[in-house]
Amino acid sequence: MKVYINVGIDKRVNAFGSTRGSASDVEITVEDNHEFLRNPFIYKLISGNLVKDTGYQQEQIELKNKMENKPTEIQILQEENTDLKLALAEMAEKMEIEKINMMLAVAELAENLKGGV
Repeated sequence: MKVYINVGIDKRVNAFGSTRGSASDVEITVEDNHEFLRNPFIYKLISGNLVKDTGYQQEQIELKNKMENKPTEIQILQEENTDLKLALAEMAEKMEIEKINMMLAVAELAENLKGGV
């Protein structure tokens, strides 16, 4: 199958088609079941031959996985909301403890003023 490709300065395929798109396109022939037809952008044209750049392919796979596993804005907001709820609960608990301690101190002071122990 004839394919026309365009390569960048780094010799990586950046465009391809079944017809020539520009004067700089290079005509190549690939088998009908060649991986290039499924994933052309992991190939470079070196000395007139298509060469698979497996390192670049792995980088792209990792980038895709990272993007797919990245939390959504809603997930981030939900996590922040949970963190804020926990922080508020901790503050409320500390305030309640301080309130109880204050009440105990007032009761002790009142008892001392009455002439207690």
